Amino acid sequence: MTSPSTGESFTTAIERLDRALNRLDTSVRSLTGRLRSSSQLQADSQRLAGELDRATARADKLDEAAEIVSKRIEEAMTSVRSVLEEGDARG
Repeated sequence: MTSPSTGESFTTAIERLDRALNRLDTSVRSLTGRLRSSSQLQADSQRLAGELDRATARADKLDEAAEIVSKRIEEAMTSVRSVLEEGDARG
């Protein structure tokens, strides 16, 4: 048979084990939540990187188009000046 002190030790051990399991369960739940958050952050980061790449490509195209337009305006201004100078030269 078990003595009262052995029974108390066993009960104490069970209580300690129960508390430890509760702490472990809490830690696992917390870690699971953090992993979910981390996965969501990674997915958001990848999505934003893709959006940034598309926006950069669009900005590059707009820069190229602006340069072309600027050159055409410059050419038109040169033509207009030339026509005006010819008109002034004629009289």
